[in-house]
Amino acid sequence: MNRIIALFVTLLSVLGAGCGGGGSSDSWGPETLEARFPIDGEVDFSALSGVEEADLEFIDLVTFTPVKNTHLKWAAENDDRDLYVALEWTDDTADNEYDFSGPLDVDAVLMLIDNDGDGTHADGEDKRMLLAAAEGAQYIDLHKAAGNDTDSIGDGLGWLRYYPGAQKYQAEFRFPMQEDAQGEDGDVSAASRVNLILLDHFEPGSGTGGIASLDPHLDDSSAWPCLPVYPVPPMERPGIPDGLTGLIVFTSTHEDANGEIYMFEPATGIVTRVTDNTLIEENVSLSHDRSMIAFHGTPDRLDGSQYEIYRVDVDGGNWTQLTSNGILDGHPGWSPDDTRIVYASFRDFKASIVVMTVDGTEIADLTPPSYDDNDPDWLPDGRIIFKTDRFSALPELRIAVMNDDGSDVRQVTSIDGVVDHDPVGDLEYAVFERLMASKDFSSDITALFEPWNIIEVRLDGTSERVLVNDVFVNWLPVYDPTGRYLVHLKSPGYTEARLMTRAGQDLGRLIPSITKLGYIDWK
Repeated sequence: MNRIIALFVTLLSVLGAGCGGGGSSDSWGPETLEARFPIDGEVDFSALSGVEEADLEFIDLVTFTPVKNTHLKWAAENDDRDLYVALEWTDDTADNEYDFSGPLDVDAVLMLIDNDGDGTHADGEDKRMLLAAAEGAQYIDLHKAAGNDTDSIGDGLGWLRYYPGAQKYQAEFRFPMQEDAQGEDGDVSAASRVNLILLDHFEPGSGTGGIASLDPHLDDSSAWPCLPVYPVPPMERPGIPDGLTGLIVFTSTHEDANGEIYMFEPATGIVTRVTDNTLIEENVSLSHDRSMIAFHGTPDRLDGSQYEIYRVDVDGGNWTQLTSNGILDGHPGWSPDDTRIVYASFRDFKASIVVMTVDGTEIADLTPPSYDDNDPDWLPDGRIIFKTDRFSALPELRIAVMNDDGSDVRQVTSIDGVVDHDPVGDLEYAVFERLMASKDFSSDITALFEPWNIIEVRLDGTSERVLVNDVFVNWLPVYDPTGRYLVHLKSPGYTEARLMTRAGQDLGRLIPSITKLGYIDWK
């Protein structure tokens, strides 16, 4: 693509002078960018200063001939930590084919940053991308590199939205101005320059589509526009509190593509690898005495018959396979006294909730024929909480509770048009993630571009409230041992662990150096 863009002959925006120099922004105030601009693809340019506009021309990537015109509007602002970039451009069609059947056929925006402003977009400097995907967007944190250019540690957020009535896109990026721990981005400052590249009807597999940019050069950044970055005094924002207790276990692919199990000590910030093998490991559950981890694993992600339940000590010893039945078994959870494990077993093509001893001896199948029960976990009072189709038609699922012998099933949630997953609870409340569309995420990839909210509700079904409500996939909420905080996973293009208060206030990334998490538990 570098050579193609270099062939452009029209310089659309030229700012040849050097960037940087004093000054200050007249737009920042006591609120952070995070508070002022929630990332949702809806841009209010009246709230931004220094809005720039340009008339651009899309060029065909194959024939190098003009395809159509577009009008681009953009602006950038910073606070003491982050940079916010907003865009709007006209487009008479929305291309967002991003599904299992392929090939990709999307509209997109790519942002390149010459971090040090030396006139060259060099290796290790920043790139950010947004793709139109189904009804949502796919954000990708990148850096310039000869090989894999996806950041090892993802950061920032991005979203774009198409407005068919106005025939235009709006897009937003917000990300830290300081380079990440791997040094794959570079610092953003008043010396930095930016190039914005628009892609129309782009098919990566064939290299077809149209392209337009502020500047035709990818490597020579000497004429790129300067980023309007100004000095801003330190601002108050919530952070990770001291005194967190307990032990967190999680899976991650940051060292092994199949995923391994890790421990994180919130009190010390120490991460310890627990497993090192070729098995694909998921759905970790930590025993209440913090000595053992149950999980499901498989040697082949595509072969459901090989998913079995395993147990391992937190030091990696005493590896034990608990099930071996040629059936997909998953989602284990420990009883309050750590003497039993509940899990989901796909029998007769539906999920059943099964209880076994910690050595793998089955005690009971709690699900009657024809029902689909899944995602079980034990409550402190000995009951089991789970998701089920007993009160709705698939793909919609509700949260329910029952005794540990399968009796006295009680419905907890009842909202139509949504799908509830992964409940956990204490003596009074349950918390879970809710897909805000009636879709099956296992067969419909568009479900992954719908909002997934974090919801808390009393176990009797009353007092439901939304704790996390944005455009991203938020999932696997878990209470901390004190009940004052929750951790959950957020997947805006990478997957990080976010800590929040019981009231839903976000406190930040809990495990700073890892953004390829799969499952998490906290005891």
